Amino acid sequence: MPKVNLSDIAEKLGVSTATVSRALRNKPGVNPQLREAIFKMAQSLNYPFTLQENSSALQKVGVVVPDLSNPFFATVCYGIDSVLRPSGFLSVLVNTDEDRELESEYVNFLIEDGVKGLIAAPSAGSREVYAEWAERMPLVFFDRCYDIPGSQCVLVDNKDIIFQVVRFLVEQGHREICLVGGDEEIYTGRMRTEGFLEAVKLLNLDPQSCRVVPGQFKEPESYAATKQVLESERCTAVIATSNKTTLGALRAIRELGLRIPEEVSLVGFDEQEWMAIYEPAITTAVQPAFSMGTLAASLLLQSFNSSGAREKVVLKAEIVHRQSVASIG
Repeated sequence: MPKVNLSDIAEKLGVSTATVSRALRNKPGVNPQLREAIFKMAQSLNYPFTLQENSSALQKVGVVVPDLSNPFFATVCYGIDSVLRPSGFLSVLVNTDEDRELESEYVNFLIEDGVKGLIAAPSAGSREVYAEWAERMPLVFFDRCYDIPGSQCVLVDNKDIIFQVVRFLVEQGHREICLVGGDEEIYTGRMRTEGFLEAVKLLNLDPQSCRVVPGQFKEPESYAATKQVLESERCTAVIATSNKTTLGALRAIRELGLRIPEEVSLVGFDEQEWMAIYEPAITTAVQPAFSMGTLAASLLLQSFNSSGAREKVVLKAEIVHRQSVASIG
């Protein structure tokens, strides 16, 4: 298979090769929407990002993720690397498996290894792991964050996307809705649950008919929680809060012999290829994972050359509408 080059990306998007080159090297002169489109096209074509030529002293950046088996984090890491590598930085990736003690050991290792900065999705209870380093080196959180002076973050508006999902379901006639929640010790789990509870209140739903069950962002726990609520209570729609939660909820629905969407509607979370080809295709809340990675890396690079104000970037997720939600009423 021939190697993908800049002209292939330029031709697909109808722009100049020079514009593609500037975007991929994180240079000014490209508007943000076009820059994101170029990065996404590069990702879809498997463009081989290479190290900056003639770079005499490559420097390292530590990247900390909680679960590399989760495709969401893998996509974010691709976005991070697509910015760092052309700029002459090497990503040193560690996977904490949501273990705070392991995370502390890994972060100390990265510091000792001489990383110039950290990009991290922290696990529950790991604030102090980062607090001691935030004033000494650039630190960018993504997906999850702690309020630590000196740090920056790139997040999704988690409360808003869950609110929008509930509102969509209500518009389709659903009033008995279950949220398969995440780990509420983690920022994303807490915010998504808060978004659901706000929607229940503001949309005048009965709290007794709209429950949050503990999926913990894990497939087995999500399967058990979904199965229990569908066996014991009437529920016309289920909302997942991660791609692993989606799998767990879907497995429970199928095991109970319930038809989607005729007997229960399902809204997934985090776009995966299988969701579009499953029968019926799964309506899904989609986070801009690749953009989250590119922005986190860009903030880190900017902080190497500036001591200006710290930034908090909040991105919007969107609903991809498919066939897994029925209109009732």
